[in-house]
Amino acid sequence: MDKELATIKKSLRLIKAYALLMTALFVVLCFAGFTQSVSKQSFEEITAKRIKIVDPAGKVRVILGSNLENANRVGLLFYNEEGTESGALVYSGKRDKDGKIDAYSLLTMDQFKSDQIVVLAYDHDGDRKRYGLTINDRPDVMSAQADEIIRELGQALKQAMQSGRSSAEMDALRREYLSRIPAREIVARRLFAGRDVEGSSLVTLSDPDGKPRLRLQVDKLGQASIVFLDPSGKTVRTIKP
Repeated sequence: MDKELATIKKSLRLIKAYALLMTALFVVLCFAGFTQSVSKQSFEEITAKRIKIVDPAGKVRVILGSNLENANRVGLLFYNEEGTESGALVYSGKRDKDGKIDAYSLLTMDQFKSDQIVVLAYDHDGDRKRYGLTINDRPDVMSAQADEIIRELGQALKQAMQSGRSSAEMDALRREYLSRIPAREIVARRLFAGRDVEGSSLVTLSDPDGKPRLRLQVDKLGQASIVFLDPSGKTVRTIKP
């Protein structure tokens, strides 16, 4: 009997030791996994359609993607601390079946909880090219009428993108909707500096209603001019060399 008890005690000691060993091994593995998950990782290459960068609170601050907002735009979207978009850097470019170019690049800075106020853009539609810097004015609060038209414009642009409209058609759609709103109530372009679709280098300064009042231009033939305009767009004075 004593011999049997001794054998049982020995077996229990072995089981206890085995259990302690397995517990220690489990703790080590868990700790190692946790350490690896929170440590910095290094990769030679990552393949992804979209990457989100978050702040310490877990809020999305940057999105890097190849199909941003389902609009076949590749680039970056930036968000402020309150979760609204504050700017973007996007690119797009392709040829249609006839070889016509449809391309654009865009760097924007948005007014807080509003839309673009600084825009650096390149737009290329067939043989029409336009690129430059635009500075806009926007109200801090839009009217209810402006809000409603903007909402309708958003829906129209979404449908246009889904139907494969060109960038020129999209621009025409924007102009048609925005023409219903007084510029001061939504957006007034105050400055453009760049190259227009006619091939001229151009600086245009506009009043608070977005109406051009002063134009400095060198056309595609190299002719320079300074043009003063009234609120209706009529030239009141032209200065040439």
